Amino acid sequence: MLGVHETAGSTKDAFGLDRINGSDARSKWQDTIDLLRLVQRDYQGARHQLEQATEALREKETEISQRLEYSVLMSTGCQTLRLAPRSTDSEGSQIGWVVLGEITKPYPTPSSIRLEVRCLGRFEVNSPWKQMERWQSTKAKSLFQFLVTRPRQPVIKDMLMETLWPDTEPRAANNSLKVAIHGVRQTLNHLFQEATGFPYILFLQGSYLINPEIELWVDVEEFEQHWELGRRLEREGRLGDAVWEFKLAETLYRGDYLEDDPYEEWALLRREALKDIYLAILGKLGDDSAVSADYESCIVYCQRILTKDPCREDAYRQLMRCYSRLGHRNRALRWYEICRQTIQVELDTAPDPETTLLYDQISNRESV
Repeated sequence: MLGVHETAGSTKDAFGLDRINGSDARSKWQDTIDLLRLVQRDYQGARHQLEQATEALREKETEISQRLEYSVLMSTGCQTLRLAPRSTDSEGSQIGWVVLGEITKPYPTPSSIRLEVRCLGRFEVNSPWKQMERWQSTKAKSLFQFLVTRPRQPVIKDMLMETLWPDTEPRAANNSLKVAIHGVRQTLNHLFQEATGFPYILFLQGSYLINPEIELWVDVEEFEQHWELGRRLEREGRLGDAVWEFKLAETLYRGDYLEDDPYEEWALLRREALKDIYLAILGKLGDDSAVSADYESCIVYCQRILTKDPCREDAYRQLMRCYSRLGHRNRALRWYEICRQTIQVELDTAPDPETTLLYDQISNRESV
């Protein structure tokens, strides 16, 4: 036979391998074939993984190149124009298309694109004509809430996926994100009377953001602005103006941040930080009222503090002073008893010596 060399008891093939004569020849070759097939599958698997890694690296390289180009252009003061298909489901920015150097918007802008968003207390979204009554999905609502936390800044797609779908495989999370984005767009489109297909949510440079053309009012932004301005005025010694800013902030706080969605983990830190600001504002307003001998107002502010934090002994002491100065000694002593019971139940301790001393002074009818 061509390519086969016979030796004593065996033959050699064209590759120089022994061909064993006898009944075990078939099983010996079967072991070799199985081994070679296994090695072949390993190489095929490794090649497939390398191809996937190469494609992923190519996508990342493209994204970095786009961001670099965008950053270079923006650093020179230029504004970029990204073209996109006119389809409302496109991930493009929908900014427009160019004809002989002329920029034309693909959609007519509604006469009044204004959104009023309230996150303090019950979550509400209003247009100039009506209030949002129903979201297309729970995730669409959560997605919009997250975008509103930084309303004028783009949010990277990966951050949205990790925040809203933390335990989901990336491809599935990406699909869920697209569905939620579509739900937000559809919901906002129904909110406005002019159904023009206006792109309320944009996708730019791998990030989503609320369209800057929308006139957006968010109560949290307004609340924090009044707080920061009040603190600056206070440092400058303009106490009357500072108190006015604190009062404006206090009226905006209808309740805790997104209080009707208490199980959104990403909102927890934000909720507590805003509550701390609110308590600080109430304390400043209460102190100012006490200095002005407006004891009734001081009592209201202190009671609001205790509604949010029932273990605040400084608020109890302020209540005791106010009621004592108003001539309601029994009420002052009653507030001490409430303080003592609450501290015992919540903290398993006794009131501070300062609080007990104030109680003794009021019991002895001393001036406080």
